[in-house]
Amino acid sequence: MHRATRGSAGRTRARLGAAALAGLVLLAGCTAPEPPSPTTSRASGTPSRSRPTSSDSSTPVAVQVPGVTAWDSYHAVPDRTGAVVAGASLASLTRAWTADLGGAVFGQPVVAGGRVIAATETNRVVALDPASGNVVWSASLGEPLTDVGSVAGCGNIDPLGVTSTPTVDTATRVVYVVGEVSTGGGAVHHQLEGLSVATGQVVLSETVDPPLPAGEDPVHLLQRASLALANGRVYIAYGGNYGDCGTYHGWVVGVKETGAPDLVAFEAAADGQGGAIWQGGGAPAVDAAGDLYVSTGNSNPDPPGGGPDPVQYAESVVKLSPDLKPLAAFKDQGAGGDDDLGTGNPVLLPGGLVFIAGKTDVGFVLRRSDLSEVATIGGICGSDPDGGAAYDQATNRLFVPCRDGGVQTVDLAAGRLGRRLSGANGAPIVIGGTVWAVQYPGGTLSQFDASSGAVLQRRPVGDSVPHFASPSTGAGLLLVGTDSGVAAFRGGG
Repeated sequence: MHRATRGSAGRTRARLGAAALAGLVLLAGCTAPEPPSPTTSRASGTPSRSRPTSSDSSTPVAVQVPGVTAWDSYHAVPDRTGAVVAGASLASLTRAWTADLGGAVFGQPVVAGGRVIAATETNRVVALDPASGNVVWSASLGEPLTDVGSVAGCGNIDPLGVTSTPTVDTATRVVYVVGEVSTGGGAVHHQLEGLSVATGQVVLSETVDPPLPAGEDPVHLLQRASLALANGRVYIAYGGNYGDCGTYHGWVVGVKETGAPDLVAFEAAADGQGGAIWQGGGAPAVDAAGDLYVSTGNSNPDPPGGGPDPVQYAESVVKLSPDLKPLAAFKDQGAGGDDDLGTGNPVLLPGGLVFIAGKTDVGFVLRRSDLSEVATIGGICGSDPDGGAAYDQATNRLFVPCRDGGVQTVDLAAGRLGRRLSGANGAPIVIGGTVWAVQYPGGTLSQFDASSGAVLQRRPVGDSVPHFASPSTGAGLLLVGTDSGVAAFRGGG
């Protein structure tokens, strides 16, 4: 779990060689148009507890690859590269509108079906008109947890409601959101709601706490990692609260979109404690076969420094089958103490590769098939890499957010660190050959040229922004979640 401290940096590692990635095949970007909207009814005042049914719930649902008209999940695409083909021009950015939603938006706003959808720490979910920012519909998941430090024993988000980025099924036009819901007396549960993008009508409502061992309590879990959608399931990952109080394990659970929930689960650190799956807010990556890739943090309490962490699946990248059975794992042998390999999410690269970087400031390139190590590169960021890296296939470069400042360029073709882009520390995205990132908590939005690293423009967001904030795009807008709602920008002004 992330803390203010970080593990020792600068351990000696073999530098990533250009030859190690010589087999990379740069794939052309692709987009998929959205299907026509299904017929929907208006939202009722009483949420439905029923689940939709399916004539063939065993048939896997294809992973969607959206264009910029549908930014449907964290970093837009299942491989979590955060890169999309450019749509409307975002040059000469001007503020389009600001929506005060009465709570902080920690996740990326998502865009689908002609709506901007955001969820707040007050457990409010809203759909906004992209032209005006006006609320089209609003829904509540229930009361958020308050006085978090006293109730849970630690934590730095208060109130605590929806912290992760939602995900949208663009075929059914349903948005899925998970919130921490207080039921009084310090009791909480984690609630998954599926809402019609068009109307806000509840089409799925399910408690999605993991199958906790006896004596463990969901109040010690933080649902920070963003949601993933694949194989006809919604996948939800858990870590611990800031400070690692209580007894907890990292988890991924999955429930079906239709029919019976058929909850499946993966538990990290089953032979100990910890192994948080929080990923700096990033989502599990999903490959074309529907397998998932997650990264984990250290065991709890902190193991000795220097590594390796002795607990199973701690400080690891784990490849999971659609029913969340471990298929392969990679452990950072140099990660001990609070080094957190899981400080960002795995990113799937062309050529069957995976990238991950943690608080040891070492980036690892792994084979997807068995998570064996292909190459390493040290010295990334010089401070904790926090949040999901972005990948630009045109330049064959990764852009890694650095908590203490800057976005670190990793030049895969040359096999070396590139320029560190100053003025931003949030998880970046790539739009048509330019890199966008936010400086938190101050709230400055920057655009960089992906090839040269030159600053193209900077704009104030107009509000402070949460930790690990990452912009999103769609409907001709650039969107940023803030401590009070959503700020939207439009190009060409």
